Amino acid sequence: MQRGAIFDFNGTMIYDGAFHETAWRTWARDNLGLTLSDEDFTYRIHGVSIGEVLEFMMGRWPSPAETDAAEAEREQCYRDLCLEHADAYHLIPGLPEFLDGLVARGVGINIATASPLVNMEFHFGHLGLARWFSLDTIVYNDRSFPSKPAPDIFERAMGRLGLSAKDCTVFEDAPAGLEVARRAGAGHIVAVAAEFDPAFLADLPGVDRVIVDYRDADGLHSLIEARSA
Repeated sequence: MQRGAIFDFNGTMIYDGAFHETAWRTWARDNLGLTLSDEDFTYRIHGVSIGEVLEFMMGRWPSPAETDAAEAEREQCYRDLCLEHADAYHLIPGLPEFLDGLVARGVGINIATASPLVNMEFHFGHLGLARWFSLDTIVYNDRSFPSKPAPDIFERAMGRLGLSAKDCTVFEDAPAGLEVARRAGAGHIVAVAAEFDPAFLADLPGVDRVIVDYRDADGLHSLIEARSA
C-alpha cells in the first residue's frame, strides 16, 4: 500500500523562524506600537493563522482589508530578510536527499502550509522546490478552508495524494500544527525541533519522533513505511 509524507513548510523544511519573528516584531512595532515577547510567539503566533494573530495583537478580529494590508507588508519584510541572509536561507540539512529517497521509494509527498501563494512562489523560485513538488498540488493559505487548528489543511494535502490519513506521516515544527496533525488522524507524526526544545515536543500527544534535521534518512523511511497502529 502506498504511503504519504506531508510537510509543513516554515520551520519544517527551512529554518526561517528568525525571519518570521523579525518581520512580525517589525510590523507590530511600526503599526501598533507593540513589543512582542518570546512567549507570544510560542503560544499565540507560531502555527496560527494570520487572522488569529492579528486578533491577538489588535484585540479584535481584523477586517479583510486590514488582513490583506498586514499580510502584504509583513510577508514582503520576511522575503527581504530571506534574501538579505542568503547563507541561512536554505532547506534543512538532509532534506533534499530525504525527498529524493521518498520519491525513489514511491512515497507520495506534499506540502501543507499556512504561507500565502506569493511566498510559496518565492520559495519555489529560490529553493528549487519544483524538483519534488508542484504549485498546483501543494496546499497553501488561499483562505478557501478553515485555518489551523481545524485539520482541513492536512486533510486537503492528503486528499490531493489520494491517500487516507492513516497512511500518511506528517512533519511539523509547531505545537499548534502538531495538534492539528493529530486531529487529522495522521498515521505518524514527526516533530521538527527548529524553534522548540526536543524534550518538550516529544511529550506532546501523538508525536512519534522528534528530529532536528533529516540526515537520519533510514530511520525516517522506516517510520513512514510502517503501518500505523
